[in-house]
Amino acid sequence: MPDHQRSLTSLEIIERRFNELTAQPTALSLDGRVIGFGLPDRPIPLDELRITLLKRQTSNHVKNAVWSEVVRRAQEQGDPWTTAALGLMMPGLKKVAGSIARNFRGDIADFDAEIVEGFLQALNSLDPDKPMLYSSLRFMAHRYGLEARGKEDRINGTRSTYDESTFVRYRARTTGHPDLVLAQAVKDDTLTEDEASLIGRVRLDGEGAASVAHERGVSSYQFRQQLSRAERRLTESLTHHSAAA
Repeated sequence: MPDHQRSLTSLEIIERRFNELTAQPTALSLDGRVIGFGLPDRPIPLDELRITLLKRQTSNHVKNAVWSEVVRRAQEQGDPWTTAALGLMMPGLKKVAGSIARNFRGDIADFDAEIVEGFLQALNSLDPDKPMLYSSLRFMAHRYGLEARGKEDRINGTRSTYDESTFVRYRARTTGHPDLVLAQAVKDDTLTEDEASLIGRVRLDGEGAASVAHERGVSSYQFRQQLSRAERRLTESLTHHSAAA
């Protein structure tokens, strides 16, 4: 089907709706005075806030405060804040989709819908005061995307590293899909969701360990010890499953 005739996917529809929500002069916004942490002392349109959240120099305190407020409003009020949350996460959701969808043979609209469903499940269930909400929301979206990809590959009879039944045969360094390893580790109770999120932030997203430690209120040494213990359990689990395969 020519591209101009195809239906929009969930991600495309959400992005369009987000653009409508942030159009002037009635743009949906958050008050920087409520968020604090050095944000401008005025209502900040969400499209402007999304750009701020993407900047590396934006502190984790700001990111946590913004996501805490957005998640709380989405849980208490529903739309437009549910759509706002999806729109704020859109760069992350697109990155998730792009990292999993290569050579995907199924319906991309269904695939995108699964990613959105994973995000919404987390959005509706997470404690708004939970640290690192961004990572937890993105992690659940990624997990749903991985499951959708694995299911489609099984339907097509394709041997794939996304297939849950063969997943543990692959190490992060050889599969090229380390997020998949973390998702399965949580499912197998090797790691907690929080530990997987920490590993993802530091090892995959490139966040500084000192910055994450400060956010969590522990010393860099304590954080590195915690990270090391989690990574050691993950390595032992992968080694065990690899030997048993």
